[in-house]
Amino acid sequence: MTRLLVPAAALLMLGACGSPRQDAAVATNTVSVPEGDYVAKIRALPPGQQNGVFLRAVRDSGRDCQDVTQAQEVGSINNAPTWAVTCDKRTRWLVAINADGIAIVTDPSELPRTQPKG
Repeated sequence: MTRLLVPAAALLMLGACGSPRQDAAVATNTVSVPEGDYVAKIRALPPGQQNGVFLRAVRDSGRDCQDVTQAQEVGSINNAPTWAVTCDKRTRWLVAINADGIAIVTDPSELPRTQPKG
């Protein structure tokens, strides 16, 4: 499981995609997350912009994704709303985003299997 500590505010700034300016500040590992329910903000986005948020989360986690071709909210992992995201019509990831905007990207095969009781 890859933990990605990225404020969703950065994910929501889809217009900022592209090459960084030469005078842009260097990013650090310390981030300040402003208050706000980022899950509600992501849910309110049109599908294309939601896909952009998920694309950025998957790529920033170091996973391969050129295009999010499908995304569907599927429940929650550790109380964080979770989307099943398909990249390039073939690779699936689970993207869990908590209210503070922290995204956790997981390969579904990495999840622990529960054993039936009996």
